[in-house]
Amino acid sequence: MLQKDPCLDDILENSEKLENNSNKKNIDGIDTIKLSDIIEKMIEINSIVRIEKIFEEKIVSNNPVVNVVVNDGSARGLLSLWSEQISLLNELNEGDAILIENAHAPKKYKDRIHLALSKSGKISKIESDLPTIDELLKKSNAQRNDFSRKYISELKEGIGAELRGLIVAIHSKEPYFPVCDKCNKKMTLKKGYAVCKCGNKVDEEDENLKWLFLCTCTLDDGSGTIRVTLNNNTNYLDLEELKKIIIDDEEILDVLNNKLLGLDILTSGFTIYDEYLKDTAFRCNNWNKIDIMEEFNKKLKG
Repeated sequence: MLQKDPCLDDILENSEKLENNSNKKNIDGIDTIKLSDIIEKMIEINSIVRIEKIFEEKIVSNNPVVNVVVNDGSARGLLSLWSEQISLLNELNEGDAILIENAHAPKKYKDRIHLALSKSGKISKIESDLPTIDELLKKSNAQRNDFSRKYISELKEGIGAELRGLIVAIHSKEPYFPVCDKCNKKMTLKKGYAVCKCGNKVDEEDENLKWLFLCTCTLDDGSGTIRVTLNNNTNYLDLEELKKIIIDDEEILDVLNNKLLGLDILTSGFTIYDEYLKDTAFRCNNWNKIDIMEEFNKKLKG
């Protein structure tokens, strides 16, 4: 029977430690900053983070780029690595703690920080006492499922909230529309039918035809404003009435302007980062006109 050689085991163990340590960065003497403390246009940024997600390489303006979502528990950031910088990701994996050195922040959209490396910038794997990425994500999920009342000025990407505010603008041109049961995409109405690009065609008055209300508005609560996407989960609107208005080719926006503009609503949902707006937006789970007596009773109870 083969016998283990304890001396050989020690040599192998020590060599593994040396190899691992050679891939780790000594950060003594390096001033670092939390992601949440970074301001737009800041330069010479050093920060300790964990890699949350590495996206596939894509081509932008004829140059390859890889975007990396990073997280340090105080905020999330998007680190863009261009061309030869992409090789810095070699041997790095999602969940690894890294030191970002000599970066700058071209943009900051509320709590979403966009980082880029300078010419002398680099990233390196380190040992860190940051929570694991699973723990960081668990914390984010806990915040997402906390639907306590908040002010718009308090909102950050990825957290849940209950908001009260006034609808001050409506942005959707076609807020109520039929949805294809084959591909789940928006359908258009043509000559009495709901037609989908996939080829599906359904009578516009078919009882089984699914309709979806998605209306993007601006909500103002006095502390700030935010884009909110209202949905079907409401008792305030008569959706059958809206469907009839659309089928009869009447102007639905006139009706919605009368019903929604200036309306005091209560909505529960969560914040997202809107790539088109380059800002935080609010996606509601449900919404309704505010019940003044219910609000009054809540105030009395403290």
